[in-house]
Amino acid sequence: MRRVGVALAALLVLTGCAREAADERPQGAPSPSASRTSDTTRNRLLGALADVSGEGPAAAYLEYGEPAWWRGFGGSGDRRRWLPAAGSGLGSLAHAAAALPKTTGMTPEAGARAIAIGVPPQQAFRFDGGVDPGAVRAKLAALGAKPGRLGGHDGFSFAPDTEIDPSRTIVPGVTNQLNKVVVTDTTVATATATGPLAAVMGSGPSLADSPDHAAMAACLGDVAAATIMAPSVPGSVTLYGVGLRRPAGLGDRPVNIICVLPSASTAAEVEQSLTTRLTPTANTRNGGTYGDYAAEITHDRVRADGRTVLRTVLTLNDRADVLFVNRLLYQGELEALSNPSR
Repeated sequence: MRRVGVALAALLVLTGCAREAADERPQGAPSPSASRTSDTTRNRLLGALADVSGEGPAAAYLEYGEPAWWRGFGGSGDRRRWLPAAGSGLGSLAHAAAALPKTTGMTPEAGARAIAIGVPPQQAFRFDGGVDPGAVRAKLAALGAKPGRLGGHDGFSFAPDTEIDPSRTIVPGVTNQLNKVVVTDTTVATATATGPLAAVMGSGPSLADSPDHAAMAACLGDVAAATIMAPSVPGSVTLYGVGLRRPAGLGDRPVNIICVLPSASTAAEVEQSLTTRLTPTANTRNGGTYGDYAAEITHDRVRADGRTVLRTVLTLNDRADVLFVNRLLYQGELEALSNPSR
């Protein structure tokens, strides 16, 4: 999986905002938990957060996607341009997605939703919808997986927790992401170990119960691909989020969303850093300007769950990858742009 800074390398706002970030809520306003159910019906990303555990690897990294939605996405225009977004939510299994159906019976591209959580060695994956449970169980058993109880669920084990067995190749290019597998009528979940598997299946309080993550989902809004991750080192920023706004048709210009949740004490400095460094005329790390990829870049703030999140909206041009902001996140460039000390 991916993280900013050191973990990424291993794998690969204003004074007023500061006061607002102190969790003030108007008298009589509903609490986050009271409004969570209705919120998830309007925000599919928040619904995904509600289905995974908030205590564990998802708090460090969560990647979300809607494979089936992208499969049905159409209209006039170039479908190829949007293909990178179709793999969102598959995490480090994306490169093996084509081989998974024949080998394991898992068909993530047919699912309504894909979720990847955590960073190695604590990572897990979940595919909801498009499941043929009988076929998956039969193929796993034929591959040598042993049945047993995993995190309160009936599942299959190929290897002990986080173990990597170079002599076993279940799917080419996959190491230990399929060590543990749970199959239900609607969901397939896989993980390196039992703990992450239980987390992606939703044990304990959910990630949507975290005001920080709920605020991030509200900031990202109606996205068909998103990533939320913690910074490599705690400090001026609590969470980063990036997403691709759901397009209406193939001919739409891609709209990327960046959401940064600053710590209360550094909100003003983080906002100044982000709004002055991420502009069409500012230079990118690799040369050129951000305007070479997005002629229109706007900044605002989103108030949600007692937090104020800094939001940047980039309307991309034909040169930019539809997941342009993901590169900024994974390569640590977004962390540098929002860090007042750099």
